[in-house]
Amino acid sequence: YWILRDERWWPMGAGATRFVSEEHVELDIDVPARGAVHVANKPYVSGGDVASEMESLAQGGPFEIEQIGVTEKDRPLLSLSSTRADGSYADDTILIGATMQPAEPAARPVLAVAHALNDGSALSKRLLERYRFVLIPLPNPDGTAEGRSCTNGCGQVPMFSFGRLLAGEDDVPKETAALWRHAEALRPAAYIEFHTHYQVSRSHKLNPMGADWFDVERHADLERVNEALLSTNLDWRVTPIERTTPLCEAGKFTNLADRFGTLAYCYQIYCISEEATAWHAATVSMTLARALAGDEWAAETPS
Repeated sequence: YWILRDERWWPMGAGATRFVSEEHVELDIDVPARGAVHVANKPYVSGGDVASEMESLAQGGPFEIEQIGVTEKDRPLLSLSSTRADGSYADDTILIGATMQPAEPAARPVLAVAHALNDGSALSKRLLERYRFVLIPLPNPDGTAEGRSCTNGCGQVPMFSFGRLLAGEDDVPKETAALWRHAEALRPAAYIEFHTHYQVSRSHKLNPMGADWFDVERHADLERVNEALLSTNLDWRVTPIERTTPLCEAGKFTNLADRFGTLAYCYQIYCISEEATAWHAATVSMTLARALAGDEWAAETPS
């Protein structure tokens, strides 16, 4: 569990937490007279804080903010897009998003990728010239604002509505439609979605797409990126998304792979602190981009 102090979240020590399975949790907290305390099971961030950080990145780095739609309750859906040194977009896109499940908050880790790309290193500068990085840190703002687990502000489940959207069904969440329109315009070469858990009881988990989703020409890229991602950890839980995976057609991963040949990955991070989680997301994203660019690109001498 987490406590909000000095305008940031801190993990509570194990000695201050007593969890009774399937019933309740008891927390030991010192609260001063007339004091207020905020506790949560994860370090949640507000939509306003996310928007402010995006604005800061756009002002101090090679990024642009785009409103890609609105939510069911008219909150803006925002993306952060990188540019080359001359202000243009790179031809190929890597899409990086937080899960649409507010209970697994990943806005800060997604924005950590932008901070990493803005570090001035030779690798970052080369990657920014090679790829357009499009980041979507808060794809379900209504759900986040209202403390939902996986639904939006109207009780719909955006993350599992992509199949219904593509089947032409009515009453599809606005969040789902906006994200798909944006992805359709981008046709990303790769997509990675982060889910956060802020615990170390399990190893990181990767869900790559099975090879049968792709044309043979993409298999070499798939194998190279998979190998690079798998090298980032010693302990893994890896479950490929196959065509036989239940409900696979409902989400965005399979539809991106099937329609655009996108190398799509669901990545679940198991770190305790916000800093470690953010660092890990940035490391994984840079690893993916470098591997996707290929061995010849990696071997080139920076100009």
